[in-house]
Amino acid sequence: MALKPLNNIWIRRQQCPCGDWKCYIRVEGDDSSYQVTKSEMETTATTTSASSPYDTVFMPYVGQIFRTDDEAFEYYSTFARKSGFSIRKARSTESQNLGVYRRDFVCYRSGFNQPRKKANVEHPRERKSVRCGCDAKLYLTKEIVDGVTQWYVSQFSNVHNHELLEDDQVRLLPAYRKIQQADQDRILLLSKAGFPVNRIVKLLELEKGVQAGQLPFIEKDVRNFVRACKKTVQENDAFLTEKRETDLLELLESCKALAERDMDFAYDCTSDENQKVENLAWAYGDSVQAYSI
Repeated sequence: MALKPLNNIWIRRQQCPCGDWKCYIRVEGDDSSYQVTKSEMETTATTTSASSPYDTVFMPYVGQIFRTDDEAFEYYSTFARKSGFSIRKARSTESQNLGVYRRDFVCYRSGFNQPRKKANVEHPRERKSVRCGCDAKLYLTKEIVDGVTQWYVSQFSNVHNHELLEDDQVRLLPAYRKIQQADQDRILLLSKAGFPVNRIVKLLELEKGVQAGQLPFIEKDVRNFVRACKKTVQENDAFLTEKRETDLLELLESCKALAERDMDFAYDCTSDENQKVENLAWAYGDSVQAYSI
């Protein structure tokens, strides 16, 4: 969709309440006019009736009410994706009586990057920040009406100081690059089979029948996911190894304590070349006496 520069601000024309992106709300200073035919409106109505409620989301407005803050975030996130940007959670305010009573959602390019107080020795390269002080935002406030908790939009701005992205670009924003559970299982299976990440990505593209680069995630996401899973497995293995060693020491101490209290109690163990216990056997005094008889 076209972008209209107005006073050095990039503004995307808004979706008409009729639900058709081809019908635009007139922007002040815009002399162009657009019309939508009856057949187009009927086609749009048929399409939207079979879609989910958030597929035809409109621009949020001050006073709009949501049941939960998560519902509001999902709504605003859907609107942002259709408009060419993403959002993130900013500040939240809470009180002792209401708990969290305010949530601030802002454009992903809101604010400015803060310089690091301490230089990162391992990664000295400074990445270029995407933040440019964008003022697009949605502020939520909690209220209780007749004993029912709800959230309403207290402030909203859709003014961006940066160019909005097209559909083929907005899907590459980190907020929208997600690996679904089925894809995660498939990636782990292929990784355990020895497939490198680039081959895994190509195989997924073939299985899904999409062109190269059209997956809802990129190769970097797959690489990070595989690395995180391997790290988790290593941490779990280290924890289990430490736990086994601790349990073994406790078992040996218990055997020594029983041998001191019961003269007939017997235990013995074997160790490997690293002096680690391989086998441990014990017999209680009653069992030893019964075997002797």
